[in-house]
Amino acid sequence: MQAMGTGGGRRALRHQGHPGRRSAGHRRRRRRDGPELLSPAAGRDDPAGEDGMIAVDVETSPGLEGLAELARVSLDPSTESIDRMLSLARAALDMDVAFVSAFADDEAIVESVDGDGESFGVEAGTRVPLVETYCQRMLKGRLSSVVRDAMHDPRTRDLPITRDAEIGAYVGVPVRLWDGRLYGTLCCLSHEPEPTLNARDIRFMRVVAEIVAEQIDRQELETEKRRLEWSRIRSVLDDHEVNVEFQPVFDLAENRVVSLEALARFWREPLRPPSDWFAEAAEVGLGAELELAAIAAAVDRLAEFPSDVSLAINVSPATAIDPRFFELVLGLADRLIIEITEHAQVEDYVQLADALAPLRACGARLAIDDVGAGFASLRHILRLEPDIVKLDLTLTHEIARDPAREALAWSLVRFAEGIDATIAAEGIESSEDLAALRTLGVAYGQGFYLARPSSLLH
Repeated sequence: MQAMGTGGGRRALRHQGHPGRRSAGHRRRRRRDGPELLSPAAGRDDPAGEDGMIAVDVETSPGLEGLAELARVSLDPSTESIDRMLSLARAALDMDVAFVSAFADDEAIVESVDGDGESFGVEAGTRVPLVETYCQRMLKGRLSSVVRDAMHDPRTRDLPITRDAEIGAYVGVPVRLWDGRLYGTLCCLSHEPEPTLNARDIRFMRVVAEIVAEQIDRQELETEKRRLEWSRIRSVLDDHEVNVEFQPVFDLAENRVVSLEALARFWREPLRPPSDWFAEAAEVGLGAELELAAIAAAVDRLAEFPSDVSLAINVSPATAIDPRFFELVLGLADRLIIEITEHAQVEDYVQLADALAPLRACGARLAIDDVGAGFASLRHILRLEPDIVKLDLTLTHEIARDPAREALAWSLVRFAEGIDATIAAEGIESSEDLAALRTLGVAYGQGFYLARPSSLLH
């Protein structure tokens, strides 16, 4: 900061009318009338506030609205909440700048700033030796948490940072994490003296610092969680632990296998559905890598398939436009069914269609998976013109006993016929459902009643 360090250019800039400088006539404490919500207990015998200060008879800094905002921000897990806390602290104390600095390797590193930080040399990323800062002196007990008039206070008036940054007043408190570790400090500065700063301001700042610490704790826990998740996915990839099972898809009229759908499996802790593994991989930026590993594992087994049996693979729209996917499957496109899930969001249909066009020209067929599970599938169908429409298991399960499901499936079968697409059904688990789907004109089907997924090909 040049409040934390030195820099001769700041003074010249501010004497030329820098907007951060306020005249003594303009600068004043804007305390509002109202109840003292954070005031010391009434009737205490010792009138001295914290750090040996006498409490000035003004309202506590934040007021009712400020405390309400404080409560709202404390519940906000977003990274922007610390910025809002700084804005609240600066406005409540009527200071020029508020900032949080972290300590590392004997340096104070500014993490977040609100207000006129430039005139003090306080900007995000600024690094200053701790020995030059007010913060270090405050933490060592050589400086109180409040300095009302830094230019005349004997503890600060001769310090280079006071002159170079033209510090008039200072409030600073430590920021400690849940385990007691000192993270850094929360500070406010002004260019003019602030004679009304008092013990209640320190207590308010400490409350803010605790909330800031909670937010930092959350961020550190989230960062550690993401690191562990990334390491877990990376380990699966590096150890080649993406396994594949295959579920047969039958021609329902001829009762023969026409394709095998590749289903990824993960036999390591934590044992959980494959969808959870792929969701976690996407969250840590390894979604495409995990999908491609699963596709590669399936492609490696294609030589075991009968020549008239196709391989069906599930691909997210993001991976489908990845050049690595194109290179991986181009040589076997004529044996491939590419299934785009209904649940996946398509950012650009034109880009996706263009990426799939060369593969479809080489014989690959496009299927829209999970149709009937939501509205996105209809948009996928209209924009991508698939060869196959796959009814979701939530639609086909117990369809023989549910007239509403049967009516919807009938409509989708007629719709598919109208766009020259073939209907396939997932989740067939009974002879009654199989018979109902055959009656409706569904051409292909898969499900536990017909055949369970297996790592062995029969």
